[in-house]
Amino acid sequence: MAEWLVSTDLDGTLLNHHSYAFEAVLPVVARLKEAGVPLLLNSSKTLAELRAWRETFHLSDPIIAENGGIVAQSTQSVRYLGTARTHILSLIHAWRAQKGWLFEGFADWTLEQVIEQTGLDPQAAQASMQRDVTEPIIWLGSPPGLVEFQAFLAQNQLQLQKGGRFYHVMAPHDKASALKQLQPDYPNRKILALGDGGNDRAMLAMADIAVVMPNAQGDYLQLEPQNNPQIIYHAPQQAPVGWAQAVSHFIFQEAL
Repeated sequence: MAEWLVSTDLDGTLLNHHSYAFEAVLPVVARLKEAGVPLLLNSSKTLAELRAWRETFHLSDPIIAENGGIVAQSTQSVRYLGTARTHILSLIHAWRAQKGWLFEGFADWTLEQVIEQTGLDPQAAQASMQRDVTEPIIWLGSPPGLVEFQAFLAQNQLQLQKGGRFYHVMAPHDKASALKQLQPDYPNRKILALGDGGNDRAMLAMADIAVVMPNAQGDYLQLEPQNNPQIIYHAPQQAPVGWAQAVSHFIFQEAL
């Protein structure tokens, strides 16, 4: 069996987009651990959220939080690669004050509002609010206004990435740039990456096998082959079943 590294998004990929169900992946996660295949949680979720999920899955592998803005190899080893959220908020809130109310985000919401927007339970929602280098927002303005906002961000060395539920205001990092920092720790391993959203595009593009999960509407992210050769596989079922089937097939050579 080839030496593999699995890098996976969570919402809509490892976890069901609507219910956050994950039970179907547990036997496969256990097999990955037994086979010595690293499973890296690589998500827009916060460090607090991913530490909780890593504990849920009984993992010890590094985690990549906030769309590549944070890499945590252990409790003591945490690297912050992104721009401080306090700086991001000062910029975008000043722009909003000048332009009018065109977006709202986590910094504007109470815990109850975050629960309503995300469907998370109170404990998980509280963890999702502990952000360090990104600000998830909902855009309320016009499409031309969004283009103007993106131009403003670019002038300030920031970007807007589209995730499954929100746009994320952040520095020019992504899930792939963080994963590349960890690659030297896993020499000669092929990468199997799984994701469903625009913020997964770079991670999927760098993988040897890219598993594109159907999003909440049943549609697929459009991805062109980047590596030669690269396998792009569209999972026919949503998370978590589609994740379990794809990983079992490509890592353990099981029939789909």
